[in-house]
Amino acid sequence: MAKDTLSGAERQKKARQRKRDLGLIKVEVWVPSSGRKTIRELEAKLNKTVQLDTKDTQSMTKLTAEDIYAQLGATEEVVNGEMEISTIDGSTPIVRAVMQDVDEFPVMITVGEEQILAIVNLWTVDEIKDGKKDALNEYLLRLNMPVPLSAFSIINDQYVLYGALSVNSNITEIVEEISTLTNNVIEALESCEEYLRS
Repeated sequence: MAKDTLSGAERQKKARQRKRDLGLIKVEVWVPSSGRKTIRELEAKLNKTVQLDTKDTQSMTKLTAEDIYAQLGATEEVVNGEMEISTIDGSTPIVRAVMQDVDEFPVMITVGEEQILAIVNLWTVDEIKDGKKDALNEYLLRLNMPVPLSAFSIINDQYVLYGALSVNSNITEIVEEISTLTNNVIEALESCEEYLRS
C-alpha cells in the first residue's frame, strides 16, 4: 500500500545511518584489484561480529514502555511537533503516538516479553455495509502481504492495523513503524471505502 518514495540518494543515506547506528565507521583503503574480494570478505566478517555483539548487548537491555516513551520524547519528530506522545496507565502500560494531521488514528504501543506491538483502530463491524463483511475480509487478507511493516486483524468487533517489532528494536525502527502504520491507515481507509458506511 505505502509506496517507497525515497530517492536512491535518500535510501543510501538511510542505509549509511543504519550502519552508524550499529557503531560502524567508513574506512577507505587502496588495494590492488585482486584484493577486492579479500577486503569484501573481511568487511562482511567484521560487520557480522559487530551485529552479533550488538544483539547480545540489546538482549540484556530489552525496551519497556517507559523506555520507548522517554526515547520517543527525544526524537526529532516529537521535538519538531510532527508527533505527539502520551501514556495510558493500566495493567499494561501503553504509549500513545499521534502523527501530525492524523490525530483521529493514534498508534497504541505496548511491550510484551518478546515483542513490541503497535496498533491502530480502523473501524468496527457495525461500520461495514450490509452484506459486505465477507468481501471486505477477503480483500484485507489479500492486502496483508503487500502492506509494508503492517498487517490487518480483528480484536473483538474492532478492525485494526498493527505492526510487531522485537523488544530489542531501536527507537529509529519504532518511529519508522509509527510513521508507516499511519500512512497505511490512510491508504487502507481509501482502498476499503466501498465496503464501509459513510
